[in-house]
Amino acid sequence: MALYINGRPVNPIVTFLVSAVVIAGIIGLGILLLPVIGGLFVIALLIVAGIALYGAYCRWRYGDPFTQMQKQAEEMLRRRARPQEEQPQQQTVQDEPDLKTGTARTGIKRVTVVEDAVVVEEIRHKDL
Repeated sequence: MALYINGRPVNPIVTFLVSAVVIAGIIGLGILLLPVIGGLFVIALLIVAGIALYGAYCRWRYGDPFTQMQKQAEEMLRRRARPQEEQPQQQTVQDEPDLKTGTARTGIKRVTVVEDAVVVEEIRHKDL
């Protein structure tokens, strides 16, 4: 027997069954997706563990980055605190006459002539 709500016929048994089927479908879909969700969770945990191990390796290999930054900052403060006269004279390195800049991305090409007519070519790439 239909009930009339807002002028429309509504069967409460059909409404209850449709609601029960929708809820059962959502629960069933959640149960079927549990392995997928668990797999994604395990992959995320492995990624986090990999990042942690890489960080431990970098700290072991290169030392504590915060200590290094602190030493660099202290060195910069010491340099600024010294007067200009006390700072060591920095020698400016002038380009050798046999250094030629290439037009392509090859960097700097140097041709060195060694005794006994042996020609050695060296290409030093520019750091990007």
